[in-house]
Amino acid sequence: MRKNNTFRRAAALMAALSITVSLAAPAFADTYYIDYGDITITKNEDGSQTIEQGVEEWTDKAGEETVITTSNTVITTLESDLEGPAAEDSDFGPVVEDNYQPAQPEDAEKPEGADQPESAEEPKSADRQESADQQAAPAAAPADTTPVNPKDDGFWGNTITVINNIADKVLNLTLKDVKIDVSDTGDQYDWDQKGKAALSVQGKGNVEIELDGDNELKSGTQSAGLEKTSTGTLTLKDDSKEAGSLTATGGNNAAGIGGGFQGNGENITITGGTVTATGGFSAAGIGGGREGKGENITITGGTVNATSNDGAGIGGGLLGSGENIAITGGTVNATGTDGAGIGGGNGGVGKNITITGGTVEATGYFGSTGIGGGNGSDGENITITGGSVTATGGEGGAGIGGGAEGGGGNNITIKGGTVTATGGGNRGNSGAGIGGGSSGSGENITINDGKVTATGGNYAAGIGGGSVGRWGGDAGSGKNITINGGTVNATGDGGAGIGGGGAAASDIEFWGSNGGNGEDITITGGTVTAAGAYGGAGIGGGVNGIGSKVTVSGAAQVTATATGSGPDWSGVGTGATIGNGGSKTPDGPVDGKEIQADISHLTTGYIHHIIYNPDLDSDGKPDGILKEWWEFALPKPIPDGESLDLHVETLKGAPLLFNTRQQGSTLRVTTDNLSARLHGTRQALETLQEQGVEQIQFVTTLKTTTLSVEDLLAEGGSWFALEHDGLGSRRLSAAQAESLKCQMR
Repeated sequence: MRKNNTFRRAAALMAALSITVSLAAPAFADTYYIDYGDITITKNEDGSQTIEQGVEEWTDKAGEETVITTSNTVITTLESDLEGPAAEDSDFGPVVEDNYQPAQPEDAEKPEGADQPESAEEPKSADRQESADQQAAPAAAPADTTPVNPKDDGFWGNTITVINNIADKVLNLTLKDVKIDVSDTGDQYDWDQKGKAALSVQGKGNVEIELDGDNELKSGTQSAGLEKTSTGTLTLKDDSKEAGSLTATGGNNAAGIGGGFQGNGENITITGGTVTATGGFSAAGIGGGREGKGENITITGGTVNATSNDGAGIGGGLLGSGENIAITGGTVNATGTDGAGIGGGNGGVGKNITITGGTVEATGYFGSTGIGGGNGSDGENITITGGSVTATGGEGGAGIGGGAEGGGGNNITIKGGTVTATGGGNRGNSGAGIGGGSSGSGENITINDGKVTATGGNYAAGIGGGSVGRWGGDAGSGKNITINGGTVNATGDGGAGIGGGGAAASDIEFWGSNGGNGEDITITGGTVTAAGAYGGAGIGGGVNGIGSKVTVSGAAQVTATATGSGPDWSGVGTGATIGNGGSKTPDGPVDGKEIQADISHLTTGYIHHIIYNPDLDSDGKPDGILKEWWEFALPKPIPDGESLDLHVETLKGAPLLFNTRQQGSTLRVTTDNLSARLHGTRQALETLQEQGVEQIQFVTTLKTTTLSVEDLLAEGGSWFALEHDGLGSRRLSAAQAESLKCQMR
């Protein structure tokens, strides 16, 4: 606390300096001022660290704390270390932020003569410090300081503290083959006993760390491997292109890089090098410690490997959110357990996540998402515009979206790149490929471009809602899903390809669960394949769910497939291609009802409907098509005064219902019958030719035949006819077509 009292300020200063010089930092810390040039720290084989600054060079003994700071920041003791008036009023010039604590010796006993050391080295750059009119720095450690915590494999117990309290100043530091291990400090069973941080970054200003050689940091319990408590930006880089690396391991409840226990990991940027960050239990690999969030994390290059247990690989720790995470390049591998690969920790939201480039593999385990929310939490405002992204959810978690047990996947946008998203789960309790976790909905999902493959877990949608949760309830819905372009392959397993998640037969029987609905699904362009398996609709509802308000327009090319109900014991009917999912009733299985999609604005696109039974496949060929039909754009209007004498009839001449749709230069005539005849006049052919139709495609249940309009006209005659009988096809001569007797004539 600061007060405007000159006397108290002076008294506090004198007291602080006295304590500092005689007791705290001198025996265990050396201070270096970055104002006089960038600093490089190199570990030596004997555990000491060489500090280089310009042409000057110093050595810190093994076990010492190395402090890097700015010259107008005076290193003092904590306010809590002061007594009397100084403790009440500590307004004594610029000070290190309140959480700065000099490293303490493993042996608390003071060295003999510590109060009055016989000799003390000058502070580093002391002559320059005097010229800068700064206050005196603490004396250096006694010459007989012995190594502290020597470790195997080249690790020693040195620590580094970096302090930049100047908001508009960048402090540049290089680490070269630095190995620090203080993982045995602190008490994991006593949260009041925090261990040491191998490297701590503090203050208001920005700090940039160049990585040269192989650097490894291991911190004690509740301290991050590279702990950041500063409000400025920490940047890890490898501008020298010497294959620099950093491996940072946090203690229990602390991130690999970021916050310690209950600390946030904020304003962290990685531009190069190989960075491997492993969080302690309940903390992120990169981001927040236990109960801390990971925010404003940016990766533009390098190779980043981030791993956590109960926290996100990149993002929040346990109960902490992961927000404002941006990846624009590099190779990123992020793995979370109960926390997302990228996003929220266990119980934490993942939001405002943007990927514009690079190669990203994000994996969640046990209820979390690849990208999005942690276990039980939402994933929202996720945007992918480029790069190669592979996102895999753990049991109950979406590939991209919400975590298990109610986590929603909302406001997800894909504008480019190659995206492969797979929901986790088996026998229910599964997440969508893109959308909700188990019992969670996927809403406001937009795909404008890119190559997208989305696969739901068991009874979850490819794109949309998750399945019923572990403890029953209803499956998640898929709402407001829009596809404007790109190549999209969405596969559900008991859930819809695109739409709602599903309820397994056992969920219906024992829990009375409803499947998720699929509604307000709009496809305006692109090539879209949507397949629902084992009772899920291609587009619409999952098992025991409803599909409605499906629109296909423009040049969209849509294939909607429903696969048979699966094992006989399931008792679930086959889903619709577009419409409801199949269901189970006391009277037996009920197939999903087909609905008519709105195709009023379809131009050159189409919908290809397939009902398929994989058990009828042979030799790997899809011979198991039970039913197939097409929908195309409405043909152009016939000129006034003319009639298009083109119809479909039975082989005995009775009229049949049929649809005609023009796609480009092809007119497709479709009827839902095994046997049928296409019968038309020469006048009809001439009219179609004037409308730009070059070929006629006749589609019945099992057979498709294409006829050239030009060839039909060249044959002469006033009528033509084509017959389908199951898999057989027969084209009649002009004379035979003329002689046919039918009710339409």
